[in-house]
Amino acid sequence: MNPVLRKDLLGLLRLRRVAAIQVFFIMVLALLVLATWPQGGVMEGTVGIGSAASVIRGNDYLLLGLVVGQLALLVLFVPGVAAVALSGEKEANTLEMLYASRLRPGQIIWGKVALAIGYPMLLLLSGLPFVALLYLRGDVSPADLLWSYLILAVAAVFLAVLSLAVSAMSKQSATALVIAYVVVLTVCGGVLVPALIMLESQSGMAAQALHYVRGASPIAAAFSLLRPQPNDFDGSRHGLLPIWQVFLPVAAGVVVVCFGLLVAKLRKAPSSSEGYGASAGGSDDHRSLGRKIMFLIDPKKKRKPFGSFPVITKERRTNNLRSGRWMIRIFYGALFLSLALAGMSLYGGAEYADLLTHVAVVVITFQMGIIALVSPSLTSSSVSTEFENGTFEVLRLAPLRGGQIFWGKFVPAFIPAMLPIIALVPAYGALRMIDPGYDARFLKLAPVVALAVIFCCTLGLACSTYILNTARATVTAYLITAALFVLPLFGWWAAGEQLSAQVARWIAFVSPLVIALNVLPSSDVRIEAMYVSHLWLMGGLCVALLLLARARLRGLLRQG
Repeated sequence: MNPVLRKDLLGLLRLRRVAAIQVFFIMVLALLVLATWPQGGVMEGTVGIGSAASVIRGNDYLLLGLVVGQLALLVLFVPGVAAVALSGEKEANTLEMLYASRLRPGQIIWGKVALAIGYPMLLLLSGLPFVALLYLRGDVSPADLLWSYLILAVAAVFLAVLSLAVSAMSKQSATALVIAYVVVLTVCGGVLVPALIMLESQSGMAAQALHYVRGASPIAAAFSLLRPQPNDFDGSRHGLLPIWQVFLPVAAGVVVVCFGLLVAKLRKAPSSSEGYGASAGGSDDHRSLGRKIMFLIDPKKKRKPFGSFPVITKERRTNNLRSGRWMIRIFYGALFLSLALAGMSLYGGAEYADLLTHVAVVVITFQMGIIALVSPSLTSSSVSTEFENGTFEVLRLAPLRGGQIFWGKFVPAFIPAMLPIIALVPAYGALRMIDPGYDARFLKLAPVVALAVIFCCTLGLACSTYILNTARATVTAYLITAALFVLPLFGWWAAGEQLSAQVARWIAFVSPLVIALNVLPSSDVRIEAMYVSHLWLMGGLCVALLLLARARLRGLLRQG
């Protein structure tokens, strides 16, 4: 067995959080089975002649739920493991030790790739017993089952190698995690949005572009196989190929490209400067216009004294996600998308009656998604990095009160957290310009957005104080955020079908994304009625997390 794979796999499987993830994975699949199980016990169908016997599965959501549910869980869990496989070695200064051993570079590369692929495969194997339940409730097409699990396997390899490539290009685990989650969620979910809005009204080359852009998403591939309508996932209405036939070669190509990047990056031992995070170039005192634009805090700029708020100044200077170029890149990316959506609204708002509603849904979804992706990482390293770098003792002995340290760790996160929100102002402005009726809706949205930002920042800080490892704290914060933002969506969608309206309402109101979408004119009145309850819930969670983080930090500061 590959020694790198053996070492990393044994170390991974000994972690309690990995066991908790496996248990959670199985529990979610079990809940999906219970939620989609028919009241009659089996599916009703018609019997054909001979080998043509079949079952009508028009209302059978078990196979679709199992496949899409496992894809969603892979999206949540795989980057958390693969994105730290190499960046964690760099942070611990152990990557050079691997190259100094008797291992060949090929063994190191294959060991890391096998670890990244092996973990999601273990998760998929743990979900196989639920497939047997398909045969207890009616016939299932073997072809559907075979192709579905082929899509799952290819998606697992695709997400793992993509996240591993991000890890190879990053120097810090926290940065690698954020980038990996942004890339994975964009590839799996973001590429579905243009076709969702515009495909029905397009034809020709425009329809082909919108349709085939979705070919990178394993979720679209699963829907094209198991539930192609609506939104023409199988391309039948436009005379195009089904998405699953596009996804398989696209995923294979991306895997080959990412593997090539890994080989190019890891075929030689890292230099000392790269291993310890030093810049590749020499010192340069000249600050170009590009550096002024692309940095919130320029690392080459002459430093000023810390002033009267030393912890706040230190956090702004030293936190890579807050002060580095990645926040500027995220800001500009959100700004370009905002301008594109604003142009779409101004150009087609009068021609297409439903376009404004679709654009508003996209803007709000993107708004809440970028909050969930960025804000937890701004504070999830605040305290844990002090322990990892061995500087917490210096901070503890400094002539600073506990409150100064606590708020110094918490407050600097808000300016970077507001940048992506500010970037979306053009899109909100265009919607309001075309339809002034959106004014009241957006005013109602503002508290939901503000509380979502505060919650994510307080959650990251609480995780950083209780989990004194930055990578683990960041992954934990992301998992809790995803559970709060995304999982209640399924309750909302299942209202009236698998769940009663009352139960679905009490599940859905927890999510800031659900409440934000239901401030629009086309909202669900029952969900909108839970608006005030949601604000009280989020406010209470923020206060509780702040108190927990403050109490934990006080205990850490008192330890000798």
